[in-house]
Amino acid sequence: MTRVISIVITLAVLLLYSTAYAAVQDTAKSVDPVQTLIPAGEIHSGGFGALVVKVGAIDGETAVLFGGRGGWVINRTFVIGGGGYGYTDMMHHTQNTVADTGVSFGYGGLELEYLIASSNVVHATIMTLIGGGGLAVMRRSQYGPDNDFNTLYSTSCFVFEPAVNIEVNILTWLRLGVGGGYRFVTGIDAVVGNKTYDNSTVSGLFGVATMKFGPY
Repeated sequence: MTRVISIVITLAVLLLYSTAYAAVQDTAKSVDPVQTLIPAGEIHSGGFGALVVKVGAIDGETAVLFGGRGGWVINRTFVIGGGGYGYTDMMHHTQNTVADTGVSFGYGGLELEYLIASSNVVHATIMTLIGGGGLAVMRRSQYGPDNDFNTLYSTSCFVFEPAVNIEVNILTWLRLGVGGGYRFVTGIDAVVGNKTYDNSTVSGLFGVATMKFGPY
């Protein structure tokens, strides 16, 4: 009798286990897979280098900054890279009877970019730069074309620069983009002569043109 009861209990346990296992399998089939920002599996990888021109106000005047950037492109969607940009107004000179005074500004840092439908001929990108730079206020040692400068003030600064762009795929390895953004700068505060230099000296709206070289 005891043996019969043991057999019955064993069969019941096996039946319950098989029923539970089947239910779990059915549930697993009906549940959608977890969606992630970066899909699992093989990752498509590429890269680019780019020439960049930015136009905006620096020290109250329209300024053109030249620079370059590069990045690693993941799944034609995410870009991790860096860039650097610079400007100086000391390359020109006036015929003033006093020495010219001007500024030089440069910055660079980590750049993150999100490519929206990058396989389309025309698409958008959203990016941001987080980094640092420096501002120098300089004066020529004498008026005229002499390139011997005296630095009156210099400081380092923090730069945060978000931007949006419209990009066109010219070739699989060549892309042109135009856009705009805003440069936030902190860490500048000085009075040189009768002029004040602060964060607003180099902060503000800007336009940007980019030429990317590289397949991704």
